[in-house]
Amino acid sequence: MQRHVLCILVLGASSVRMSDPERCNCEEKVPACTIIPGSNGLPGIPGSNGLPGRDGKEGPQGEKGEQELELLKTQISDLQGELKALQLTASKTQKAILGYIFSNSTRVEGKLFVTNGDDGDYETSKATCNHFGGQVASPRNENENNAALKLFAKMGRRVFFGMNDQETEGIFKHLNGETMEYSNWAPKEPNGVEEDCIEMYPDGKWNDISCNVARLIMCEF
Repeated sequence: MQRHVLCILVLGASSVRMSDPERCNCEEKVPACTIIPGSNGLPGIPGSNGLPGRDGKEGPQGEKGEQELELLKTQISDLQGELKALQLTASKTQKAILGYIFSNSTRVEGKLFVTNGDDGDYETSKATCNHFGGQVASPRNENENNAALKLFAKMGRRVFFGMNDQETEGIFKHLNGETMEYSNWAPKEPNGVEEDCIEMYPDGKWNDISCNVARLIMCEF
């Protein structure tokens, strides 16, 4: 069937003849044609997008290869070596500065004994030494004791040592909690029940004494 035209043609003619020729009517019908053009339909509504799918779970992390682990171990070892070198340099620099600040000092076995000439009780001595990053002088062998004695003789005043038995009577310990392995007590010392601190005599021997008296402040670094 053709889309663009639908045509209907109707022709009709009639002639009526009568006995009277003057009465003759002739009617002619005009043909009728109806044209119906085709038309496009309306466009459809676009469909909506579907919902996005869920993200998948992250898989477990794989194990590091042996070569990578060995590389990390090497890097850590190198960093530790650099840190020790920096600490050693810092320690030497600190001791050099302290030796300059404290005009009275003596060195022995990598340890530095210093004094600023001030006196104080035991707590004051600890606070002063801690302020500069050290602690109250605490000889651990004969060489260190002789070095402290040398500085003691120069100043001419008795000094406190860091060891004490404040925690347990009769058991003298270093400031870090370690029990003393070296001592140089004078005869019949220690003998005081309430004498928890240690001082040095002019001959280098030790005596237990009250922590509340004033003695020369001597620090070690």
